[in-house]
Amino acid sequence: MQFDYIIVGGGSAGAVLASRLSENGAKQVALFEAGPDTPPDDVPEVIADSYPGLSYFDPKYHWTELRVFNRSPKQNAQVVKTAKLEQAKVMGGGSSINGQFAVRGMPHDYDEWEGLGLPGWGWDGMLPYLKKLERDLDFDGELHNKSGRIPIRRVFPQDWAGFTRSVLSVTESEYPYRPDYNGSFEDGSFPLPLSNENDRRVSTAIGYLDAEVRARKNLHIFANAFVERLVTEGTRITGVEATIAGRTTIYNANETIVSAGALHSPAILLRAGIGPAAQLKRLGIEVVADRPGVGENLTDHPHIAVGAHFKKSARLKPGQRRHIFLGVRYSSNYAGCHPGDMLLMPVNRAGWHPLGKAMGALNVCVNKSYSRGTVTLKSAIQTDEPIVDLNMASDGRDLMRLVDGFKRICRIMQSPDVQQHVNTWFLAGYSDEARALSVRKPSNWIKTATAAYLFDYAPFFRETLLKRKFGTTDRIQAMLGNEELIADWVKQSVWSGWHVSGTCKMGADSDPLAVLDAECRVRGVQGLRVVDASIMPTIIAANTNITTIAIAEKAADLILNSRQ
Repeated sequence: MQFDYIIVGGGSAGAVLASRLSENGAKQVALFEAGPDTPPDDVPEVIADSYPGLSYFDPKYHWTELRVFNRSPKQNAQVVKTAKLEQAKVMGGGSSINGQFAVRGMPHDYDEWEGLGLPGWGWDGMLPYLKKLERDLDFDGELHNKSGRIPIRRVFPQDWAGFTRSVLSVTESEYPYRPDYNGSFEDGSFPLPLSNENDRRVSTAIGYLDAEVRARKNLHIFANAFVERLVTEGTRITGVEATIAGRTTIYNANETIVSAGALHSPAILLRAGIGPAAQLKRLGIEVVADRPGVGENLTDHPHIAVGAHFKKSARLKPGQRRHIFLGVRYSSNYAGCHPGDMLLMPVNRAGWHPLGKAMGALNVCVNKSYSRGTVTLKSAIQTDEPIVDLNMASDGRDLMRLVDGFKRICRIMQSPDVQQHVNTWFLAGYSDEARALSVRKPSNWIKTATAAYLFDYAPFFRETLLKRKFGTTDRIQAMLGNEELIADWVKQSVWSGWHVSGTCKMGADSDPLAVLDAECRVRGVQGLRVVDASIMPTIIAANTNITTIAIAEKAADLILNSRQ
């Protein structure tokens, strides 16, 4: 069948595009998603749950073979330690498994894009689409909308857990409490907005692909559909080859839109012969377009944290599902960095299991990062995952802001208000061991239930185990007296915020690394666009999901109004 548009990937961007492009009944639209569908009347409970720690780590909804690494000057070049990085393989993409934070970027984020030669992508051009997507359940006014497809709400302080309230009591003297994160651009302590209604997740698969949209005769949704390759004729992309239920078929389109995310979109382009010519030739891939920027400019939000075992006064109320309520947006004032470049978040639960319910963390992240990683191919084989080097904290500005963030975390954890709710606290990170425990299964419940009992009623056991695994508070005190020790720990412990972006960036004609023009068209080929978080020229000072949805809203208008 001939389609007007084929969309590769049904995630935060792809589901939006499918909905908007099919509003024109004369256009035939096909959406291919490699993972399972989640129609509004049959959303798995693990995805719908307001607590995201279940879908985060459920292997049914991830690319389970994907591994990433983070360059470190201490690593042996021959032995590189890799780790999992959960990337969604399900309708709705990241919006089906993420933390549900509905946070916009700052005006200067988008104005920076426009300043890089992208007219229409500044704050004034993006605000209409940031508003268009939302149905804000708490606030109105010129910065909000009450009729969009994604409901946005907040949990306010009266419903916060004791740990979060104690952190707020420390932060609000310097960073005042402000109720509307998306309606204020000042530093402050904010309730974090959520893409959530009635304590249930609303993904783009739910919000944009509702029953009415799915009933359109011109919209064709293919789930569990693996796109093997882009089909090329010279420098024109004419469609895709996809495997569904064991059958491989070529599907043709006037225009193909890749929306597979910041790690898989560049891999799809590279295997189609679009990318750095030297890399492609090494792998025996015929060069269709020499685009050196494909897979470059990988950006993320680097995180560090300390963990804590809570007294009962700090824990969530019975039955409470949300576990992160507060975001403290602050400015590092580090040379060359934007205002509002950092974010601190208290976490009131460390897992779905009994031990996780008694533990939490205090996280800090570089909300506007400058380190750059890469996505390259291991081979030309479609089923081989790409090689992903996050390269976090490689830029000195990121590293030193995390060092400063660690000091801030420690000051908060040592304050009397917080100490009264905490039994002990320790250095923490995201290991594959922690990820394995985060998968819901009976053996993990039994293992953690025993530990939870001992942590509560056998303090010697708790302190001995934590000391063996994470070190003592003496180590923390030694670090606080030596920035080099903090920096070494940061390099080894930094972890991804799951906000990978930038690998197929838009840019001006004069930018040799710009993969796309301002209408998301891939330079050097015809009939191909990319629309997802990979197109961001620079990372925004916010979680990336809401901006990715707004990008798709804007791109849909650009596509429908295009003469191509």
